[in-house]
Amino acid sequence: MRALATLMLVLAAVISSAADDSPSAGTSPGNSSARPRVDAVVPIPPTEHERVYYFGRPDHHLVPGTVTIDADPYICDAHRLRFKDRDDFVAHLRTAHGLPPEAIPEQLQVRDGRVHFVGK
Repeated sequence: MRALATLMLVLAAVISSAADDSPSAGTSPGNSSARPRVDAVVPIPPTEHERVYYFGRPDHHLVPGTVTIDADPYICDAHRLRFKDRDDFVAHLRTAHGLPPEAIPEQLQVRDGRVHFVGK
């Protein structure tokens, strides 16, 4: 029984190493149907058909979304505060600055993917 288990283990190792030695897809010159290997991904700016348009309508959000990775997306420049959560930012604008909800979108600026409140 132990010899059979050892034989199966050796056989599995041989099969897996043989599979690793086979040429990968796209590396053999005669294989035209295989996908090419990708060595680098280069970002390109969006073309006109990939941009988002609202066609004259205002954004339906009170505070627009953000595009940040390692930075706080909402900033109150007047008080030098930063917020990670949109609701906390709106609450600050309503309480500390006394802005009614309908006035908030007019007071915001989006710079570098982050939403700023400069002040009144």
